[in-house]
Order: sequence, then C-alpha cells, then structure tokens
Amino acid sequence: MAPSKDPIIIYTDGACSGNPGPAGVGVFLSYRGIKRFISEYLGEATNNIAELTALLRAFEVIKDPDLPVIVYTDSSYAIGVLTQGWKAKKNKELIDYVKQAMARLTRLRIEKVEGHAGIPGNECADELARKAITDKHSSSRYETPEKPA
Repeated sequence: MAPSKDPIIIYTDGACSGNPGPAGVGVFLSYRGIKRFISEYLGEATNNIAELTALLRAFEVIKDPDLPVIVYTDSSYAIGVLTQGWKAKKNKELIDYVKQAMARLTRLRIEKVEGHAGIPGNECADELARKAITDKHSSSRYETPEKPA
C-alpha cells in the first residue's frame, strides 16, 4: 500500500489560569474528514507544562508513525525547546518524553501559529484547553463525516 499523502493536521494549545494555576490541554486533530477533540485537565501546572503536554497528547494518539503529520502550536517555548535547541531550565523530564514521542514520527512537521488570531484549528484547541480548566474534567470525542443515504 502506498503511503498516504494526506497529512494529519493537529492544533495544540495549553492554557493556565494563573501561572502556575489550574491548567488544561486542548488538541484538535483532523484527518480525512475525521475530527478528534481532546480536552484534558492537568490540575495545578504552568503554561509551559500545559503547552508541552498538549504536544505529547497529540503525538501519543498517532497510530501510524509513517503518516505525514503537521502540528500547529502557538507556543514559542515548546518549539524552541523541542526543535531549536533551546536549553530548558525546568520541565526537562517532560521535554524528554515529548522528544521521544516525536522521534517515532517519521514525517513530522511542527509549525508556529499566532495565538488568538482567528485561526479556526488554533481557536478550537484553545477552547478545549480552557474548557478543561473550567470543567475540571478531561474528555475525548470524534466527529466523522456524514455518509449520504
């Protein structure tokens, strides 16, 4: 079977009410019309922990490591420590976990997007992260395209 050319598109966001404070993770994934929404409550954490955890959750749900994946995040910190060689003073263990999860994905690209700029996927991930904080609850759901009768 030939490798798929359709990329998995993922938007991730972490949110924090106070820093540190109650934190949440949002992941919006889209692939061939199927959408997945992940909202996870982290409890007390920093915004950087929430951003890194959002990326980790995104990488963990990808079953086929050879599919092309494009991940969009508004976190300069996460991109810096994961792909640009920034030296982290904190969160080293979590950064290592995220890097391990990234390493298994053979066709991964991470892109920076501006936060709160009206980008639908990023706004969705932000909403999911904030909902986790408000509800103090985690959830995951799918949407599949309607099939004609």
